[in-house]
Amino acid sequence: MALCAACVTAASAQETFNYFDAADVDANGWLWFDSQAKIDKYVGWGSKYKIQLQTTTFEDSEGQYAEPTCDPEAIGWNEAGELGGEGAKVGAIILPGGSSTNGSDSPNGGGLLLQLPDCAEFDIFLSTETAPICVGLLGAKGNVEAIDCATIATYMKLAFINRPLSTKTQYQWDNIQDVSNQNTNLSLASATGEKVTALLRNNIKRNLYVQGIKVLTYTNESEGSAGISDVIADGGLNLTFDGETVNASADAAIEVYALSGARVAMGNGSSLALGHLATGAYVVKATADCGVATIKIIR
Repeated sequence: MALCAACVTAASAQETFNYFDAADVDANGWLWFDSQAKIDKYVGWGSKYKIQLQTTTFEDSEGQYAEPTCDPEAIGWNEAGELGGEGAKVGAIILPGGSSTNGSDSPNGGGLLLQLPDCAEFDIFLSTETAPICVGLLGAKGNVEAIDCATIATYMKLAFINRPLSTKTQYQWDNIQDVSNQNTNLSLASATGEKVTALLRNNIKRNLYVQGIKVLTYTNESEGSAGISDVIADGGLNLTFDGETVNASADAAIEVYALSGARVAMGNGSSLALGHLATGAYVVKATADCGVATIKIIR
C-alpha cells in the first residue's frame, strides 16, 4: 500500500514527495530497516520492489555470486568502530563484499538498485566493521537494469588512489544526487518526470550495512494508483475524520504526519483536533491495546 509523501522544501517552492510511505519513515523522512515488515514491503528481487537487491558480479571460491541479506536485528557499528556502541543503528540490508580489500575501479560487491520517477534528494546511512567505507555509485537516465548503468563515482583506498567515501566505520551520506561524473556529468539529479536509476555497490571486501535510506522525488507515484487504500487497520481499532478532528474507536496514541514524513501533531485519547494544521494531506497513525490503524486525510 502506498501512502506517498509530499512536502515543500525550505530551499525551494517545488513540491517534493517521500518515495516511501509516511507511516514507515521517521520525523526526518528516513526509512530504517529495523523491522521485518518494512523490509518485506520495500526490499527484494525484481522491479516490484522499490529497493532491488543485486548480487555480486564476481564468483566466489565456490563459483557462486553472493547475495545481499536483510536482518532487522543486525547491529551496526558507530563512528568509533564499536559494534552496538553509542550512535550505532539496528537493522540493515547487508551487502556482501567485493573482490578487493579496499576497492577497485570496477566495484563488484553486492548492491541496491532503485528505479525512480525522478530524484530531488538521495541520502543513505552506512556502517561496516572496519574502515574505510568504499562504494561504487552508478546510475542512468531512465529506468534501466543494472547492466545498463554507468559509473558516476568510485570510492576506493589504494596506494595510488586515496579516495574512500569515509575513513570512519559509520557514515551518513547526504545529497548523493549532487555527485556527478567529472567526464560525463552523469548524476542522479533529475527534473520532474525525468526517470533515473540509482545503483550502489559495495567496493570493499567486508560486508557493508545499509541501515537507512531517504529519497525525495518530485513525482507522487501513489496518486491515482490502483489498489491504494486510504485506511489501514490491524486489530479492532478504527479511525474517522470529520474535517477538523480525528476520532478513534478507543483510547490510543495518535500521531499525525505530513506527507514528507515529518510528525506535525500527536496526542493521547480517543480524539485529536487538527484545525490548527495547514490545508493539505496528512497520514494519521493510532496505536492502542486493541490494534493499530492508519488513515490518510485531507483537510
